[in-house]
Amino acid sequence: MIQFIRVEVALALLAFLCIGMTDFVRKKASLEGAHPLGYLLVESFVVIAVISVASFLFERGEPQLWRASIPYALLSGLTISLGLIALMSGLRIGQGSVVIPISRLGLALAAIMSLFFFGEAVTLTKILGVAFAVMAVILLSS
Repeated sequence: MIQFIRVEVALALLAFLCIGMTDFVRKKASLEGAHPLGYLLVESFVVIAVISVASFLFERGEPQLWRASIPYALLSGLTISLGLIALMSGLRIGQGSVVIPISRLGLALAAIMSLFFFGEAVTLTKILGVAFAVMAVILLSS
């Protein structure tokens, strides 16, 4: 069987679609008057429910948790919480076409940090990709 797309790329595309739709729905909710903290609380309950079902289906109800990963999970939980509160608050007062792209500059930050901290190869393609992402955000937020 010929594989047309790598699995990790297909998963990244699914993430892109889902996260893009999530941001759109968040902006719609903010236009309807959703308060950031209450909205995120309900959203978090849904996330917990979906992850619980996924754990049951894919890991036979036993989520795999490695002791060494706990500090990272706590740190990323803190940073995503603060980031989502800032995003939802920004969406209440600003345009989604400006706030969302700026918030997604985190992809450039993650790419740069991966190059330096994980020793990933620095290529012209990666440099151009990060530069274009930053330029796109600048253009969108003008």
